[in-house]
Amino acid sequence: MDRKIKRIVIIVLAVILVLLVFSGYGYVAQKMTANDGIEYLNNKEYQKAYEKFHKAAGKFTLFWTKQKTDVLLYEGEALYQLERYDDAIEVYDRLIDKGESRGYSFKAFCYAGKGNESKAIEVCNEGIKEMPEAGNIYCTKYGILAKQEKYEEGIKVLETALDQDNLEDRKEVLFTRIGAYESTFDFDKAYEYAKEVVKEYPNDKDGKKELTFLETR
Repeated sequence: MDRKIKRIVIIVLAVILVLLVFSGYGYVAQKMTANDGIEYLNNKEYQKAYEKFHKAAGKFTLFWTKQKTDVLLYEGEALYQLERYDDAIEVYDRLIDKGESRGYSFKAFCYAGKGNESKAIEVCNEGIKEMPEAGNIYCTKYGILAKQEKYEEGIKVLETALDQDNLEDRKEVLFTRIGAYESTFDFDKAYEYAKEVVKEYPNDKDGKKELTFLETR
């Protein structure tokens, strides 16, 4: 019995070792392939970029990693640029299943790209319901509403975001709110909120630059 157990243990350890080796190789190969894709993406060679990212996403890794998330985000971006919106949506759905909030934002952009802005808003609402602390989704919803010139409704969305506890991407939401008031030509309100951003983030260069701009209005 002891020998049988030892043999089983040895086999299990051997299998684990093989999986770890293949996973490590897959991780490195994934990174190298994705780097090639990024170069193509930067050069706006979107088809070649997509092919590299798709290949990288298919590399075997034992665990889901941040690198895997980034690869899929890049793959979705390449597909978006190619206007293959439905294919991009499939990629973003995979990210949503993994709890990636940006999946909702980029999926919404895909529907907006297809001209279905009502569906884009619906996706944002789903994301906000599932991940109310994800500031980027509120900003995306605002952007879609702003495209429809529904600025007041968009501002309410941003205010709802800022009421959330433990809000992620808070600075992004604050900057978006400043831009929202600029779009409505309420520069006094934009200036007021710019001062609040600089107070909250005193070392942020963009905040200081925005405040200086508004001071000249």
